[in-house]
Amino acid sequence: MPQDAFSIFHTAKELNNLLVGGKIDKINQPDKDSLLLYLRANNQNVMLSVSAKAESARVCLTCEKLPAPINAPAFCMLLRKHLSHAVIKEVSSVPFERIIKIIFESKNDLREETTKIIYAEIMGKYSNITLTENGIILGAIKQSPSIEGLRPIFPGLKYVLPKPQDKIELSDKACAIEALKGYNGCDLPSFIFNTFKGVSYQTALEIVERYFVKINQFTFDIKTFNIEDFYKHFLDFYNNTDIKANVVLQRDTKDFFVTDYITIDKDKTYYNSINEAIDSYYTKRNNAKSFEDKKRKLSDIVKAYEKKINKKYQIALEKLLNCADMENNMIYGQLLIANLYRIPVGASSVTLENYYTESQEPITIKLDNKLSGKENAERYFKKYNKEKKTVKAVEPQIEELKSLLSYISSLFDEIELCKSMIDFIEIEEELQLIGLIKSQTKSKKTKSPKSVFRTYNYLGFDIFVGRNNLQNERLLAEANRTDLWLHTKDYHSSHVIIRTETKPVPDMVLLFAAELCAYYSKAQNADKVPVDYTLRKYVKKQPNGKIGSVFYTDYKTILVTPNPHD
Repeated sequence: MPQDAFSIFHTAKELNNLLVGGKIDKINQPDKDSLLLYLRANNQNVMLSVSAKAESARVCLTCEKLPAPINAPAFCMLLRKHLSHAVIKEVSSVPFERIIKIIFESKNDLREETTKIIYAEIMGKYSNITLTENGIILGAIKQSPSIEGLRPIFPGLKYVLPKPQDKIELSDKACAIEALKGYNGCDLPSFIFNTFKGVSYQTALEIVERYFVKINQFTFDIKTFNIEDFYKHFLDFYNNTDIKANVVLQRDTKDFFVTDYITIDKDKTYYNSINEAIDSYYTKRNNAKSFEDKKRKLSDIVKAYEKKINKKYQIALEKLLNCADMENNMIYGQLLIANLYRIPVGASSVTLENYYTESQEPITIKLDNKLSGKENAERYFKKYNKEKKTVKAVEPQIEELKSLLSYISSLFDEIELCKSMIDFIEIEEELQLIGLIKSQTKSKKTKSPKSVFRTYNYLGFDIFVGRNNLQNERLLAEANRTDLWLHTKDYHSSHVIIRTETKPVPDMVLLFAAELCAYYSKAQNADKVPVDYTLRKYVKKQPNGKIGSVFYTDYKTILVTPNPHD
């Protein structure tokens, strides 16, 4: 990952130009590993994000205002105590290390000038944010005791930089030249990466490639390798590279870069500053992760519910299966009553003509040899009546459970069709209504935002597409009787409304809306999807039906290819 010491060095330089003289107005800690510093710098309000998350450690200006917890964590309270109204004096990076150092000037309780330093260590899972004064640790977002092999980070201890890599610093010319003399013609980018501090393999590859281009040599020959010239090129690139911040979000290359790497031949998005690029990259990545986490969480909740209902359904089917011989029990009882005189005392079975069939073939009936013929008949009648009651009770349960499983399938479909976080709002509300999620207690002033319908305008007609079952109900309730309503035939889908305003709907508009309906359905990947359409007045909510369930009449069907019409 190119967030190496080289990238951090240039990020810190840019932050120094933007923030020196800036004054802290507010400090929040949105989560256990991140800080948000609100600053007034260069006559404008800015937010500085400092994160020690393993997957997204960074220091950059941000536009993403994250909510603060109701109760501030201890480290946040410590920072408020020491840095409230503090002024930034310098932002720099520790030479050839992935550490940004922010120096503040503030006043203590005696109104005396004091200097505090935040060290933001950007090192993957070892990332940390530490506040120090006079070299002594005041606190850290991740504290660690003194354990053999680990650097202790604890209030009152001396702050010590992480153990350096066993590599050469580029600023040490003599050592650097000596190391380059040891190059034996192997893979040069790997040699640079393994020998020198501060550069990732991708950056080492970029340095080498640019050197080849500069000397017009595309097949490297160790005999013509000018060590002094290469060292000068290496040092100049590291310290004075042209800043052209960009982000690449291709599948095999997802990262931000402080300059335009010629070794990466991908579509790039360019930004005015390194901070904008970093903020955009991590905001998009974190939003994508939050989206997938939320999607997985809701899917897991519905899966657990489906498992519970499936278990009930299987039990009900088993009960019904156990009653499969119900009619036979009635026949056995009737035949025994009609042939009591033919049943020997103490018999364990009897063979009788079955006059309930045309051929009257003989049938063998099992008996309890401890009971009389009449008592055996009564036993079969009793079993028949018990199974009859069971069937009468279980059949409606099975239908209800089948309906519920179909509804659960619709929940899976609407979760799968979600495209952004806003799509989850009413799905969560729906899950609360059916008792799968505990209702969150909110203040009376706080109202849950309502997600808006997917809205289109085509050839002058407004078209609305529901995002979930709750929206489908709301869409139906708000539609006029003369509006056109669409739904896929035999598949769960969003409800679609064409606002007609009593005007006839052209075929092109109907086709457009039907393609949308097919796309936002379980048949999204099919070639041809049947879509039913009818006037809103012919669509009714099912009595005692699940959320979003309807029945409709007077409809026609159109075959379309799903299309999102982005």
